[in-house]
Amino acid sequence: MIKPPNERVLPRGRVATWTREQLDKLTTLELRALLANAERLHETEIAALCNELLVARRRSQAAARRRKTLSAGGE
Repeated sequence: MIKPPNERVLPRGRVATWTREQLDKLTTLELRALLANAERLHETEIAALCNELLVARRRSQAAARRRKTLSAGGE
């Protein structure tokens, strides 16, 4: 019997053990590297988690910059 092309021949590796909490502990550079590897290895679940965390970090940094600019301008 021939297996369909989407079916995995080998079980998933260590990447299956990543949790959101573990990913959140990584630095932004480490998270970007993991995202690149996940995309290269077609690990869509991990790539999606990495993207979510990176977007959240960008938003929080932008909000912090806005608060800093507003407080500096009000002095």
